[in-house]
Amino acid sequence: MWKQKQCTVTLLLALAILWLAGCGKSYEFHGTVNDPPKPPTAVAGTNWDGHPFQLREQQGKVVVAFFGYTNCPDVCPLTLANMNEAYQKLGDKAKGVTFVFISTDPARDTPKRLAAYVPAFNHEFYGINIPEAALVPVKKAFGVYAEKHTGDPQPKGDTYFVDHTGYVYIIDQQGQWRLTFPYNAPIEDIVADVEHLLAG
Repeated sequence: MWKQKQCTVTLLLALAILWLAGCGKSYEFHGTVNDPPKPPTAVAGTNWDGHPFQLREQQGKVVVAFFGYTNCPDVCPLTLANMNEAYQKLGDKAKGVTFVFISTDPARDTPKRLAAYVPAFNHEFYGINIPEAALVPVKKAFGVYAEKHTGDPQPKGDTYFVDHTGYVYIIDQQGQWRLTFPYNAPIEDIVADVEHLLAG
């Protein structure tokens, strides 16, 4: 009888240790982590609805940002569709998240053009036009490459592509750039990391 009780106590202690070990395990992000997080970057422009947009005004929310342009034939529409799916999967938690599409082609992507494009994916998303001169330091801060295509065929007038990097940037509630995902990352991974930041 005594041995049976001793075995029971030992088993309970082992289970307690395993439980405590599980509780102490830190969360591992799926995206590429900035360690330490990058400090807030000034991002200011005009939203597709004509209203001014400033990234600093989104502090208190998690921001999911992507740089692209409306004439992009593949990566940009796919990324915006994925962002919309992430928005849907977040459910009520999406109220604490801001999704932002920042144009890398401000000459063509006027607020009017963005208004015909971005809300088609999700009316809650921001679509930001930043004048070229102000866009340069923003791209530099996020390590974004975006230049008018100069290969064959040569661009003519307003008919051209923009070669650009395709990453999704996750910014925490303090305005710090915390994570980076490739544009085709599993949506579940993005949602999980966003939810963790929201809970933190």
